[in-house]
Amino acid sequence: MISPFDREKRIHVNLLNFIKKNPKGLTTTDVEKGTKISRKTLEKHLQILVFENEIYMKQFGPTRVYYPNHRLHYLDFEKFTYKNRTVWFDLLENEFGKYLVMQEKRKNDGEWQTKGSILIPIDGIENFIKTLYKIKNSKRLGKFNKD
Repeated sequence: MISPFDREKRIHVNLLNFIKKNPKGLTTTDVEKGTKISRKTLEKHLQILVFENEIYMKQFGPTRVYYPNHRLHYLDFEKFTYKNRTVWFDLLENEFGKYLVMQEKRKNDGEWQTKGSILIPIDGIENFIKTLYKIKNSKRLGKFNKD
């Protein structure tokens, strides 16, 4: 019997591979028919894959079309490790521009798993940093540090 974790991982990998074989894009219905994954499970995994930047989605009216994110070009990266967490800072470029992608990743059974992601346009990094400094120096954050 397969564990629920392994079942989810298998669905995730199979779905990603299916989308990668269809670079012209697939609607949710196309993916559902091609993979035989239930609609609710499918929508959850599609959201996760978009969140992890493995695929991207374009909305055309009420229709969502999913594409493999093969057009990403990695330019550089750095990483920050704190306790059991590693945050990767990837500079990348795709058809929409240049971005900084920050992803928290953890190693589980020797494999990196993405736990969260933030995508910031390169031209917005300065404002992002200013906002972080504002939060860091706020009185509200100071109250947390006293505890």
